[in-house]
Amino acid sequence: MSQPVSALAAGVQSSDGLRATAKISINTRVQTAMGPIGVISDVMQFSGPSVVGNWIVGASRVLVMGIPAVNQASTGTSFGSPPALFVPTGPMTVVQGDSRVKVL
Repeated sequence: MSQPVSALAAGVQSSDGLRATAKISINTRVQTAMGPIGVISDVMQFSGPSVVGNWIVGASRVLVMGIPAVNQASTGTSFGSPPALFVPTGPMTVVQGDSRVKVL
C-alpha cells in the first residue's frame, strides 16, 4: 500500500523521540508543495543524543533521480554524538509525510 513521502526534515524522528533539525539532500528536482522529496541518500541531522541519521530502506517502486524515495514505510538508523559517533542509537522513522503525494 502506498505511503506519504518524506518532504520536511521535521517530519523525521529518531529513536529518542527528537525531530530532525536539517536534511542534507542531493534531490533538487522533484518537489512537493512541502519541499523536496526525501531519498535514501539523504543525511538527517538531529540535536541531542542522536546527531545524524542515514536511511537504510526506501520506497520499493519509486525512484527520484535513480535513487529510492523515502516514505513512511522507510527506516533508517540514527547515530550518537562523540565520542561514540559511529555507535547506532536506534531506528529513525518518518512520522509526518506529505499526505498529497504517496508512493509504494
